[in-house]
Amino acid sequence: MNARTRALRSLIRLHKTKVDQAKAAMAEALASEHTARLQLESCQATIESERQAAMAEHVSMDDFRRWLPFGQDAVERAENALHIASQTSDHARETLMQANAAMKAATAILDRRMEEEKEVRTRRELAEIDDLSRRVRMMPG
Repeated sequence: MNARTRALRSLIRLHKTKVDQAKAAMAEALASEHTARLQLESCQATIESERQAAMAEHVSMDDFRRWLPFGQDAVERAENALHIASQTSDHARETLMQANAAMKAATAILDRRMEEEKEVRTRRELAEIDDLSRRVRMMPG
């Protein structure tokens, strides 16, 4: 194996590490996005629950009206957190796609390089066989 092939193998290992890191970041981003979505749904459900309680007269409508802006603020914060988490997931997805593409490109280059090396070895072997054949025919018999 020559220096170029060793360098390509090292490059592929580096890209594999980057892909693994990107996968881990993607998993973390998706988990955060899922948590943010659950938080938003919880805030929305709380508003609905409080509204239902006020409608059923378990809580006064005035109490509900005073509480509602706090509930709406919580929903808005949760929506913002979900938006940020979604952007982070999109970025992580893009990073993973780029890392996979880079590794695939390096692997394709190595595959071509290995094929070229194999062809060179085969040509050398055939040249040696041809040379031996000529020598054998030239020997006095």
